[in-house]
Amino acid sequence: MKGFDEKQVLGLIMSKMGNTNLEPLFGKDDISIVSLEKIIKKPNIDYSLAATCDMLVEHTDVPPKMTFKQIARKSLVSCLSDLSTKGIRPVVALVSLGIPLSLNKRNVRDIIKGFSVTSNEFGFFIIGGDINQSKELIIDCCMLGFTNNNLKIPRRNGAIIDDYVIVSGPFGYSSSGLKILLNDSKSPNNLFKKKSIESVLNPFPQIKFGLKLSKYLSSSIDSSDGLAKSLYELAKESKVNMLIYKDKIPIPPELNKFSTINNLSVDDLIFYGGEEYHIIGTIPKKNIIKVNHLVKKYCLDFFIIGRVVHGVGNKVFVVYPNEQKRLLKNKGFTHLT
Repeated sequence: MKGFDEKQVLGLIMSKMGNTNLEPLFGKDDISIVSLEKIIKKPNIDYSLAATCDMLVEHTDVPPKMTFKQIARKSLVSCLSDLSTKGIRPVVALVSLGIPLSLNKRNVRDIIKGFSVTSNEFGFFIIGGDINQSKELIIDCCMLGFTNNNLKIPRRNGAIIDDYVIVSGPFGYSSSGLKILLNDSKSPNNLFKKKSIESVLNPFPQIKFGLKLSKYLSSSIDSSDGLAKSLYELAKESKVNMLIYKDKIPIPPELNKFSTINNLSVDDLIFYGGEEYHIIGTIPKKNIIKVNHLVKKYCLDFFIIGRVVHGVGNKVFVVYPNEQKRLLKNKGFTHLT
């Protein structure tokens, strides 16, 4: 589609279909939250419905060597990541399938098995969906959860000056895994190769991190579109700029060697890869002591990589160990481009 990317299309839909009597709390987040009080039209209902959906399309979302069970898992993980980023536990899901004639019964059984194993792994129920014929495999998932209205949900527009910028894990494995799968890139050792490929074929949403820490964050997003793009999204919606310290970003110890032997940019691998499904957020300084306690208590990965600074939401700077400061490019994975 020429002239539009996915964000512009979604914005157009929201502008034409908004219901002023049932306005979602999250118009520009990956999830929508609607008060049940507005739906049921009864007072004193303290819960809201949280909903998200994601579509997996074979030619854009399925890398080589991914099994049908793994494809099914990935289609659910995208929605799980969106909910967990906001600290919401998934409850039920609807899954629709577009099945090409090239698939056989065993393939379909493997997809169903992938749904079953993943729903059991993360504790939610698949309650229905739809099936149709398509030219390639398409899986569309709609996932629902509930949240107490008194619980603070971090939005994308909540970052304020002097907040810390945090992430829930390392960057570089998934982009390296894709290079290995797509281009047969060389790996410095078997362990790095295994971890990189595994991060692509079996991505893991940060549910525990989100459930335990999200209420202490001022803003949050997942990194499925890449670290750089996600940071810019938080900055834009919050109307602030960000300062990121390169040496504070957690990366695999072998990433620099991997980039060297394959003549790749290590910055590209860190900032523009995508599909890590880590949580990226901002946190007020007053919450750091409490969060550090919870991080130790629940054995969570937690990294402070920068801070929020004055600006209008159009700049994210990276400070390198030699104190050189560069403007980070606002790019990552985008559909329809």
